Amino acid sequence: MKTRTIEHHQRGIALLVALGTMIVVLIVGSLALYIVVRGMNVTRGQVRYETTYEAAIAALEIAKAKAESLNTFLDAPPYMSDTVQIGGYRAAVTAERTSAQVITMSGTAIKFARAIAGPGATPASGSYRTYYVTATILGRGGERVGIEVLQRFTVQAQ
Repeated sequence: MKTRTIEHHQRGIALLVALGTMIVVLIVGSLALYIVVRGMNVTRGQVRYETTYEAAIAALEIAKAKAESLNTFLDAPPYMSDTVQIGGYRAAVTAERTSAQVITMSGTAIKFARAIAGPGATPASGSYRTYYVTATILGRGGERVGIEVLQRFTVQAQ
């Protein structure tokens, strides 16, 4: 009779161990699934942002072309603003002349600029105009990317 009671208890303990093991496996599996899904969401957001950033770079190139147009046609208003469509993205681009006069660098500044940028990187004359160029774009997932540059155009001696 005693043997039967011990076997009955051993079956009960085995059942508890099996249930405990299943619960631990379920928790570990759920945690692994959560981490994988969370990582995929982060990656998806990162890809959306990078795509929006690349579209903003394209919009900035359009804005730089507008700055070049402002530099060519000096009698035009000093500010250009536009909204452009780049794929599925809408971008606001601006180009603004920062000064109406040509800035002339001193000889020492030109030598310093050549030393920093390398030979042939800067012109022999130090005259230039600058333009403030921006591109702002709103992504499909609400990502907002803004890029701004100060574009410099050398004024060739006439």
